[in-house]
Amino acid sequence: MPEKDSQHLLDRLAEIEDPRKEKGKRHPLHSLLALIIIGFMSGHKGYTSTAKWARSQPDLIQALGWTHKTSPCPATIHNVLKVLEADVVEKTWTNWVEDVCKCRSDLEGCLDVVAIDGPTMCVSKKCGAAISHLLSVVSHELGVTLTQQGVSGKTNEIPVSTEILKAFDVSGKVITTDALLTQKTFCQAIIAGNRDYVLPVKNNQPELYDDIQKLFQDVPNTLSEDATHPPLGDPIYMHETVEKSHGRLETRCLKASTSLNEHLDWPGIAQVFQCRYTYKNLNTGEETTKVQYGITSLTPEAASAERLLQIRRGHWSIENKSHWIRDTQLGEDASPVRCGAIPQVMAALRNAALAVLRFAGVTRIADKIKYYASKPLLAVNLITECF
Repeated sequence: MPEKDSQHLLDRLAEIEDPRKEKGKRHPLHSLLALIIIGFMSGHKGYTSTAKWARSQPDLIQALGWTHKTSPCPATIHNVLKVLEADVVEKTWTNWVEDVCKCRSDLEGCLDVVAIDGPTMCVSKKCGAAISHLLSVVSHELGVTLTQQGVSGKTNEIPVSTEILKAFDVSGKVITTDALLTQKTFCQAIIAGNRDYVLPVKNNQPELYDDIQKLFQDVPNTLSEDATHPPLGDPIYMHETVEKSHGRLETRCLKASTSLNEHLDWPGIAQVFQCRYTYKNLNTGEETTKVQYGITSLTPEAASAERLLQIRRGHWSIENKSHWIRDTQLGEDASPVRCGAIPQVMAALRNAALAVLRFAGVTRIADKIKYYASKPLLAVNLITECF
């Protein structure tokens, strides 16, 4: 039996209750799930190719704790995954990630800001899966998914967003989302849980959007340090960054104000802000400008304009750190699985594979996957390591 406080992923997988009957059970559940994770870490994007590959890896099978001579075939893995409860797998996974982060002093503060976003498994959706859209909670800094919940085709992210806050401990953390979840009920749930938010505002909240837009329309693009808002006299907090990359000059400027706090009927609001992005093509000289607005429950003392700009930029970085890797390197977007909870269970195992690599300090995921393809036993060492 695994130790209760073990940080070994393989031990934690053994805590998942096996729904199968004892009769005819040849393959331990935790070894089967671990095999899929190792498959992802070795370049296999589904359980079918993993099962076929495992038949030629006797040392790998033995290292994962199998006593049977042969590893399971694709049909066996399919039948096991189909009867698993996705929520149980997600909870086990979530607890492991949180415990690892608590025990690692070098990860202190890495979960202070998390993004809630929802990737869609396109091929699973086309194949008619009941759950093909997932609402995920991802660490800005690590790019590790902390938990996720399925969104059925009969609803959308808004009602699921308040439920996912109950799935993990985000007390004292800052939450970012896209504009769809900028809703009063969601913000109220965040504040009630001793959390904070930094959210964009678009036309799905027209009154809020218009109020913020009007506040900043008379504010000049350049401000002195002691600048105040012309009509209200409240201070304007500003931070600007300029970066050159990929043949263009990117200027990002965030202005924040407390002027609307007493006028807006919105839970926990402490500042509103404007983000102005200017992109200049260094070859043609052409410039494009994009302006976005937002709200936050963080006071100017808790989050300066510089910090707010970092947080907003961090929200979109999860596309590169998590979603893009899950789609291109781990095969999530192209996965055709559709039966029962298999799409969500497989997504959870992809998250596990990515987290193991992140916790091991891997930054070049594609290169490491190629490395483990020829040395899968080294990947086994990672999931049996006490991070």
